[in-house]
Amino acid sequence: MSNKQLNIVLNDLQGLYNLLNKSTMSLIPREGNIKLELDGMNESEKIDWQKKLQQYYFACGCKEGSVTSMIFFFLYWIYIFVFEGVRSIMNWEVWVTSVLFLFIGAVVGKAAGLFYSRYALTIAVRKLILSLSRTS
Repeated sequence: MSNKQLNIVLNDLQGLYNLLNKSTMSLIPREGNIKLELDGMNESEKIDWQKKLQQYYFACGCKEGSVTSMIFFFLYWIYIFVFEGVRSIMNWEVWVTSVLFLFIGAVVGKAAGLFYSRYALTIAVRKLILSLSRTS
């Protein structure tokens, strides 16, 4: 695993379009910076857009995966306590299934986080292009 940081400089509209084409869903967290050098924006707008684009471009779905895995895990145990009772805690199959629910929740959450970030990046780039074309 490499800790190489990716630095992207966008200085025209074609660069924004290319950002979408180069964007890939990564299972491993990536780090980097996106710097906007576009005309027609003040410095605070550039910083806001840079943060937004970085957030979506470098998203890995880890946060969503961890939250969803815990939700699946706790919902499974709530189900067990309500429908099976406290005695089922001694059953090894319940423990194996709870770990399985933890894993499934992580996979579902990570996938949802990756798809959401890709969608949000597309929307953000389109909004940025639209706002830049209005000022031109």
